[in-house]
Amino acid sequence: MNQQPELFFVTGELSGDIHAAGLARELARMADVRLTGAGGPHMRQAGVITDFDSTNWGTIGLPQAIRKIPYLLLQKKRIINIIKQRQPALLILIDFGAFNVRLARTVRQVCPNQRFMYYFPPSSWRRRPHDWSFLAELVDVAATPFKWSAQQLRSCGIAAHWVGHPVVDRFSNRQEAADFRREQNLPDGDPVVGLMPGSRNVERNCIGPQLLATTELLRSQLPQVRFLWSVLREVQSNKLDRRAATTDHITPLADSRTLILASDIVVTASGTATLEATAALRPLIMVYRGTLAMQIQARFMDFGTEYFAMPNIIAQQRIVPELIQNEVNPQRLCQEVLNLHTDRVWQEQMKQQLAKVRIELGPPGAARRTAQLALALIADRDKLPPVQTATVGEGPQ
Repeated sequence: MNQQPELFFVTGELSGDIHAAGLARELARMADVRLTGAGGPHMRQAGVITDFDSTNWGTIGLPQAIRKIPYLLLQKKRIINIIKQRQPALLILIDFGAFNVRLARTVRQVCPNQRFMYYFPPSSWRRRPHDWSFLAELVDVAATPFKWSAQQLRSCGIAAHWVGHPVVDRFSNRQEAADFRREQNLPDGDPVVGLMPGSRNVERNCIGPQLLATTELLRSQLPQVRFLWSVLREVQSNKLDRRAATTDHITPLADSRTLILASDIVVTASGTATLEATAALRPLIMVYRGTLAMQIQARFMDFGTEYFAMPNIIAQQRIVPELIQNEVNPQRLCQEVLNLHTDRVWQEQMKQQLAKVRIELGPPGAARRTAQLALALIADRDKLPPVQTATVGEGPQ
């Protein structure tokens, strides 16, 4: 009989898959544990046995979410059955709050002794105070990447630990970028623009065509420019990706880390990629464009933030440009890239401001600290680990 403690992950989006993979590698390095759950390709590469492939579970916008409700309810039921049968030593929820919070509520009812850790708690990026007290009844500990999030959660009675953000570790070694540029024959003097249209189909369908059209317009004014196009692992390429792959001046690249490091300027959809560019100190432009239904929905929503790019949210000021909805068009994008490319003073100022934001992400070792927390939680089921706080320090140079 297998005596390894089982740690069961649940995430439903690409960023969560990446963060879970980093945590899984640290757990496997520190202890003899069995890692299972719902995840994607990065988790599988890290040795996690994925009972469920949750690559496409995430949604944006109410119409898409409604269409997926029956499917996600079925997956939730299947996960609960597995938890009841296997009784894992720890259930680790990663982001994906709309699903994971409901899952936690049901599991608490049917398996009241189940131990929970929430890594990247819901909306942990929000600075506006919120009542998170409902989480205190659901999870044993929370491991959050942002200092203000830990403070808010603790004020609501949750054992919250500030562990820092794992993007800091992902961008500590930059040699791969120079190697990649040499392999791709990208001269140092030629500008390279990284294009990241998002990780969800609806994002790629709304933002991708605008980015592709921008490449043609930008080349007419900056002939030597080259582009790197972000494609997704283990996801069937769509016609935009295939078109990008057959364009001479565009190089498709599945590794977002290398893409960002090899770029002089990054144009990216909102989300974790803006933090990745921040950790790499790469000048960036954030874009977000949705369907007509999503635009209508957004008019009636309170997002709880004045800014949408993560570095701007953290700094509480506009460090990087944000183009929203109809502002995301080839003419505007081309002008923004040209402005940033030609204004070297602005580039240096942005890098200096991004460096300050990176310090707020905490020191390297977020995944290690989270793994230590998880193992301490299962080592003594009768006692919670003492709250830890990452020490703010200079990130990797």
